[in-house]
Amino acid sequence: MNNIEWVNWPDPRAVTKGMDNLSKFSQAYVERREKYKNYSPSSDGLKIASEIEEKGYAKLENFLDIETIDLINSKTEEILSNGNHPYNQSKISQDISRNSQLVSVPEIHKFLFDDRIIDIAGVYMDCFPAFGTCNLRKSFVNSMNEGGNQLYHVDPNSPRFLKFFVYMDDVDLDGGPFCYVEGSNLKKFEINGNNWNNKYTWSTDEINRIYGEGNVKFLTAKKGDLLIADTNGWHRGIKPITKERTMLTLDYVCHVEFFEETSKFEFKKEDYDKLSEEHKPLCDFLKLI
Repeated sequence: MNNIEWVNWPDPRAVTKGMDNLSKFSQAYVERREKYKNYSPSSDGLKIASEIEEKGYAKLENFLDIETIDLINSKTEEILSNGNHPYNQSKISQDISRNSQLVSVPEIHKFLFDDRIIDIAGVYMDCFPAFGTCNLRKSFVNSMNEGGNQLYHVDPNSPRFLKFFVYMDDVDLDGGPFCYVEGSNLKKFEINGNNWNNKYTWSTDEINRIYGEGNVKFLTAKKGDLLIADTNGWHRGIKPITKERTMLTLDYVCHVEFFEETSKFEFKKEDYDKLSEEHKPLCDFLKLI
């Protein structure tokens, strides 16, 4: 594609909403670094974070407890199969109600407070992280056109944050894998004056022509593997072709998601009170109920 001008992080032109969000992020980052001065990363975390910095993503095989994954999957099915369940708002068995997930599926907490995950997130953001939001979604085999998160997009949550993806089952190319454009976390574009940030979704053909198909990675994985990505890079979820896919997403930040107090996820105060003092700062941006 002709006339591509590349812009790279931390150039404000490479950040959603530009200098406004970058300034807010920078202030929040400094405040969090100051608040938790004793944070120190591990050597393993540094290695993984370096890979994510370079490519935008990483895959850790046999990382997670399969029994916990099965418990989360079972609870998800229970909720989504009950159209009258208070946390099943979609009525079409796709998403559990957004803000209720940490309450309705407490089995998630084992991964949320996994010290290895916390370490990786902290290294990448260079401060002790906090939990932002999560997503527990089931995607179906159907004949509908691609839409929503199945189109290429960049998450506007923060100029720098990290997401962790957990498949509830093995996911191959026909199972709807997460798809990521390698290196796009750092590199954005302008084409004939048309900035990448001028629209939220871009087509597969557009992204392939701009970045090259060789940089498009289909992140298949086995149950128990952990996928990690800075979703400031271009990404999408592929439509499942042969098998339904259920996936848990956890993300870690250094400020309230979207810089909006209304984005806070709910967390039971009784569960918070049981946490170690070391883990309580992870809940700084949650709403205790």
